[in-house]
Amino acid sequence: MASDDSYLAFLNNANEDPSLGYPRDRPDPATQKVGGNSFKTRDEGVSLPSPIAKLLEKGDRFYVSDADEPFEGVALKFGEDMLPDEEKFASLINHPNPADAAIEIFDPVDWDRNGQYTDLIDAVTEASEGRDVKVYRVVKDSVRVEYWVVSVSVDGKLLVGVRALAVES
Repeated sequence: MASDDSYLAFLNNANEDPSLGYPRDRPDPATQKVGGNSFKTRDEGVSLPSPIAKLLEKGDRFYVSDADEPFEGVALKFGEDMLPDEEKFASLINHPNPADAAIEIFDPVDWDRNGQYTDLIDAVTEASEGRDVKVYRVVKDSVRVEYWVVSVSVDGKLLVGVRALAVES
C-alpha cells in the first residue's frame, strides 16, 4: 500500500498546469491557444466615434455563439484611405504572428445573413461617413474566433468599428 506522501505527490502531479513549459508564441497542445488572450482594440488617447459609443453604452449588444460575448468598440490609429489586407490588419491588432495569422475578410451582408447586427453595421457606416465596411474573422484557437466589423474614418487616420469574441464548437 502506498504511503500518504506518495499519494499526495500523485495528486499534486495530476493537478499541475498542463501549459507549464510551453512558450507563449507557440500553440499550447492542451488548448491550441497562441500567445496572449486579447488583441488590441483601442490605441491610447483615441476615442470611439459617437455612433459606435452610443450603441455600445448600454452594454446590451452581444454576438450570439456558444458563449454570447459583448461587442466592444474599436478605434485604432491607421493612416490609410483603404481598409487593410489580412497581414496589415493582424499587425494593427498586435497579433503575435501577422504573416501567418488566420484571417478572413467578409462583406457584412454575407456575415450577417439574418440581419441580427444591422444596427452595428449601420453605426460603423455612420462613424465612417458611408465608407466601405468589412468584417474580419480572426482565428484565436481551435474554437475561438473574433469578428471585427470595421471601416476607415473619413480622414483615414483611424480604423473604427466593433469586435466580439465567438466560440464556434
